[in-house]
Amino acid sequence: MCWNFSTMNSPAHPCLPVPRWCSLFALLSTLTSLLLLAGCASSGGNAPASRGFEAPNLPSTDFRKAPDAHVPTDGDWSKSPPQQRPGLATSFGENRASKITKTRFKRADSTPSFQTTLYYNDRPGLDVLMARQYWAPKATNSPLNAQGWSQLIYGLRGEDGQWLPTWVSGGRTFVEGKPGERYSIILINPSPLRREVIVSVDGLDVMDGQSASLRKRGYILDPGQEFAVEGFRTGTDTVATFRFGTVAESYSNQRHGTARNVGVIGLALFDEDNRDADRRADADAFPGTWATPPRR
Repeated sequence: MCWNFSTMNSPAHPCLPVPRWCSLFALLSTLTSLLLLAGCASSGGNAPASRGFEAPNLPSTDFRKAPDAHVPTDGDWSKSPPQQRPGLATSFGENRASKITKTRFKRADSTPSFQTTLYYNDRPGLDVLMARQYWAPKATNSPLNAQGWSQLIYGLRGEDGQWLPTWVSGGRTFVEGKPGERYSIILINPSPLRREVIVSVDGLDVMDGQSASLRKRGYILDPGQEFAVEGFRTGTDTVATFRFGTVAESYSNQRHGTARNVGVIGLALFDEDNRDADRRADADAFPGTWATPPRR
């Protein structure tokens, strides 16, 4: 094949032989033109053909080494084997000497002047618990001091005599424990007045091991006194020590068959009613009356 370029005013040139590469190029150009015409015909007129988005090339991955994914299972959960709840709770430990005596104490009000909750667990459990707060946790020195007129110092101490690691986040206090470790709840009354403190562990009153309530009685602290609550009281002279253990081993689960409130320690502080002090505080130095003889 050859191309014959001619006009009406110029003589035609003879057809000259063309090299093979020119024939091949002409054949490819013809095929390209035919493909373009077919594309335009299928796209409906002069409108450009629509094109979908292409997915980016992903790096090659050996999926045979990838870990298995977790998906929800449908079925009868009641037939599934029970799983042990993770984290720490407080168990009913060995007997330990701890003597108390009875005394009279009248509360100034039925509402505690100070109340707080300590959340305890092992470190992995605390990381999850503290991550649910809106503020980053901050390590704090123990014991903790309830500022203001309530004047109570408190904290958790391990069996080695050291304060347990403590963090504060979002107005809550978190304490780290270790499995099998014995601990004590330390109460310090720095005020010049007597105070009553109700203590609960895992939702149980430490005095009787039953459900905790603000209506129950607690420990009376004299001015300046420090007292270690070392366990659930089994008598006036002994307690069953607090030990961190599994939830299944907890006193709450073993004694009451529930683990709903494990992981919390509650403190409630009450002031003493002192009517003589109130009268003296309200005494009038200038009542505005004349002196009269005393009555006999």
